[in-house]
Amino acid sequence: MVIKYLDKIYTFLVINRESSFSKASKILGISQPAVTQQIRILENFLGVSLFERKKNGVILTKEGQNFLKIALEFEEFLKEFDTKVNKFKNVDTPFLIGASPTVGNYNLPECIKYFKTLINKEINLIIKSNDSLFEDIKNSAIDMAFVTKKKNNGLNYVEWLEDELVVFSNKPLPPTIEMEDLKNYKMICREPDSSTRDFIKKVFEENKFECDVLNILSVVHNSTALKFTVMNAPEQVVSIISKMVIKDELKEKKLFASKIKGINLKRKTYIVFKEKTKDIEAILSFIRS
Repeated sequence: MVIKYLDKIYTFLVINRESSFSKASKILGISQPAVTQQIRILENFLGVSLFERKKNGVILTKEGQNFLKIALEFEEFLKEFDTKVNKFKNVDTPFLIGASPTVGNYNLPECIKYFKTLINKEINLIIKSNDSLFEDIKNSAIDMAFVTKKKNNGLNYVEWLEDELVVFSNKPLPPTIEMEDLKNYKMICREPDSSTRDFIKKVFEENKFECDVLNILSVVHNSTALKFTVMNAPEQVVSIISKMVIKDELKEKKLFASKIKGINLKRKTYIVFKEKTKDIEAILSFIRS
């Protein structure tokens, strides 16, 4: 029965949107081999090859393009079915808020209790990558999300807080440093696909500074891990992080921060949603006040 292949069809749709097995694996939260296995099972069931691998990603085969039309119709049916089921249940389900790791762990916790009183509902906070949150919003899996980047994906965005990134270290730093001074330090970085690293790389490239010249010791996969890796290093290391993440450690002088002279490392954070509901409007009005 086709019902056994629902998750495989969803994986197919995500790969098609991202043109990449690796990007799809991050959005879906499963390994790339698992993504490959799901597509192989679907192809065996259909008796056709769905994707053709290229140097810069994957494209649909002719059979894949034909199946896409069916899969998109099926996706619309599932959305409509989901809406009908929720109406049938007629119960107060928790309001689902998504957030990128830095925002979810360090900016939102204090806000959530106020949001609860505004909408008179239980709120569940779900922390995922920005791209995973965009996908969840599109599929109505969550109600709204707080993210650190904006994409042209048909969703609604409202500017929220401004997040400042700083150079930080486990040893004292001067109040400001030149960008060229970064070459003299050993660095810990975020993973290549993180929104923080993408933002830093963009700013550096705009200022004609090549990241390849940096002495990168290792890479970590979230802000909390980055903070503790630097703090517990046996020698002086530096990195770049949201000031919000290390505010307590700066006060206690467990970590030390510096700004790069003449460089703006401030980025906007956004609230993103698919359609404005009365609950979302209540939260937006509170934030604007």
